[in-house]
Amino acid sequence: MKTFKRIFAIVLAAVMLMSLASCSLMPETETDITNDNIKIGVLLSGTKDSTTGMSGATMTALNELMSAGYGINDEKFRYAENADPADADAAAAAIQSLLNFECNLLIADNAEFIDDIQKKAAENETVKFLVFGAENDGKNIYGYNANITGVDYLAGIVAGMKAAELNVPKLGYLVKSDADLSNLNAFASGAKSVYADVKVSAVAGTDAAAGVAALVKEGAVVIASDYEDEAIATACTDAKIFFCGFGSETYKDAETFLCAPVYNFTQFYIDAIKAIVDDVEPAPFEGGYATGATYLSDINENNAAKGTQEAVNKAAEAIADGSLGLTVAVDTPVENVTIAK
Repeated sequence: MKTFKRIFAIVLAAVMLMSLASCSLMPETETDITNDNIKIGVLLSGTKDSTTGMSGATMTALNELMSAGYGINDEKFRYAENADPADADAAAAAIQSLLNFECNLLIADNAEFIDDIQKKAAENETVKFLVFGAENDGKNIYGYNANITGVDYLAGIVAGMKAAELNVPKLGYLVKSDADLSNLNAFASGAKSVYADVKVSAVAGTDAAAGVAALVKEGAVVIASDYEDEAIATACTDAKIFFCGFGSETYKDAETFLCAPVYNFTQFYIDAIKAIVDDVEPAPFEGGYATGATYLSDINENNAAKGTQEAVNKAAEAIADGSLGLTVAVDTPVENVTIAK
């Protein structure tokens, strides 16, 4: 299922980029933007070499876009790395460094930059700002996001099947904040769909190593999370506990890895760049599993329970065709979830 969707996404990306490339053949004025003269600034809380977190998701998508060719290569980009959204002066300076590059488009990997972006956007009305997790301002700021709960549900199936195989109805989950339980609830619901007795213990906060230790002590046989941290993979591997990653496939080669819900913004970036080249407004974006904006990584067959892939495929088809509707609460845990205080 995942392989088919990825191939489809890559083919679609190529088609879109050929269309984009053809724009440069049109008559242009000094102010026209084409794929030849477009300049793209990228504001990163991490680095351009990041493979984890939203910087990693951003760069994975941009690298995939660039690998498709058609003139959108690294020369079109300028990066501001390790920008700290908590340091207003540093964030403003990073944004300005990209504007000095005469960007037509600026991509930010974190909504926490929004205050400084709003100021700069007001001063640079011809520049389009794409900001992960932000809201559209109706002018030149375009928020984008991807609903990953559908894929978290699938990851929950993988974890639930493993717990059932081990005959231990105990899973663990690291939630970044107890103010947003949507991913946790989706995961727990997926696990319960294949193992009725399963319970999920959750720890809120971002001290990953301590969280894993607490969940292992409680007897969790699989641990998942709604954020990505190398400490999760390391701690789970050291404790010989199976785990599901989050956001990327970075830790797929870890000894106890099961699977990971993954973001994919490639198509959104292609569409946004094409829109700017065509001098139209980028379309609002709130993608999900059915659109290919999220997907489940390959399942580690060496670790997964027998029949896991078949169970995931069945649920994935139901999510994609809409017959399985997922409505998850944000602030209230589902019945099989307990959050440690």
